[in-house]
Amino acid sequence: MIIVGILVAFFVLLFAGIPIAFAMGIVTCGVMLFNGISLEVMVQRMFAGANSFSLLALPLFILAGNIMGEGGLTRRLIRLANAIVGRFHGGMAMTSVAACALFGAVSGSTAATSYAIGGVTVPEMKRQKYPNSFIASIIGPSGVLGLIIPPSITMVILGVTTGISIGDLFIAGFIPGICLAAMLCVYCCLISKKEGFGMVNKEKLSLSEFGKIALDAFFPLMTPVVILGGIFSGLMTATEAAVAAVFYGLILSMFYRELTFERLKKICMETASSSATVLIVIAVCNGFSYVLTMLKIPAMISEFFLQYASSPTMFLLIVSGILLILGCLTEVTSLIILLGPIFMPIAMDFNLDPTHFGMVLIMNFALANVTPPVGLSTIVGCAIVDKKMGIEQAFPYVAHVMLIIAAMALIIIFVPQISTFLPNLMG
Repeated sequence: MIIVGILVAFFVLLFAGIPIAFAMGIVTCGVMLFNGISLEVMVQRMFAGANSFSLLALPLFILAGNIMGEGGLTRRLIRLANAIVGRFHGGMAMTSVAACALFGAVSGSTAATSYAIGGVTVPEMKRQKYPNSFIASIIGPSGVLGLIIPPSITMVILGVTTGISIGDLFIAGFIPGICLAAMLCVYCCLISKKEGFGMVNKEKLSLSEFGKIALDAFFPLMTPVVILGGIFSGLMTATEAAVAAVFYGLILSMFYRELTFERLKKICMETASSSATVLIVIAVCNGFSYVLTMLKIPAMISEFFLQYASSPTMFLLIVSGILLILGCLTEVTSLIILLGPIFMPIAMDFNLDPTHFGMVLIMNFALANVTPPVGLSTIVGCAIVDKKMGIEQAFPYVAHVMLIIAAMALIIIFVPQISTFLPNLMG
């Protein structure tokens, strides 16, 4: 009954339009007062939740992505993506997906990826007569590639929350991310050919021209090499690698001469605002997690899983089902912080590989980013195409993308080697 009461109060506040951090804070304070706990404990838990060295990676990766988006790196990545897939049916849609995958290896943020790529490709897709509903379903959900392909801000939060190695999560995301990008490209090609979307670029690109484009994009593509190379060589932590990413982006932006000082100041302010929003949610969630632990709710949930989950695979399927439902109702950061500490001990009871379990969660978080009504990536996609556009207009095509991401999540569950091969290879 306690669990039901907390959930009802929480979602009533959400549907009343109260921001998630405030809704969670109100429920947490209410439970504390009801149980005679001083609200000073809430302040202490909030401070402890945000007081983590690893969390410094969040604003730094956001800043790095913003700098690279404004400093000419995005345009070069899009040119490369278009050179690779532009000659196929749905070429510009495939270019958007491929560019999101490439920028995801630079940014680490779903929204930043969608905005950076969409700002360039959406006008061209409109010119080629792609319907707005299809454009929104591609440019928004494709941003989740920034969540899967390292460096990923979501992976940082998950690692901090559950204790899973952030470095292992980073390297584990490569193969699933590339596979998902390929599946989305195939979908774009097939649906565009069937529906007659877009135009086929019949201009042949000479080998020398392609070489020039690839060479121009070489240094932006080196960003994940700098980050992951630093981490796995032992020279840098994930947080220190984020600092390196910022400096690398600044150096490239200065080299390309496409980032002004005034724009840099604005980027810093935007980064501070975005980071503060995320960190407030993390801080409040830590207080909420304390209340759940105090009420022994994780133990009760554990008993439920151990009763009905007869195997590791069944446990992963149950977790995926829960995240599918909750992902429709709340945003990803809250899901990570609330459920990560609950699910992780149970996963260890089933002797699951932490990295494999982490990637199952990551793929479900990617799906949660797309599922309406709280699917941030879908909302962002609609906003990029038309500020007045509602999610319902894009849903027919978004549903297709949801099925593709769900299929990828199931593949990872049943074929764990997809996520564990590279981490095990790296030792």
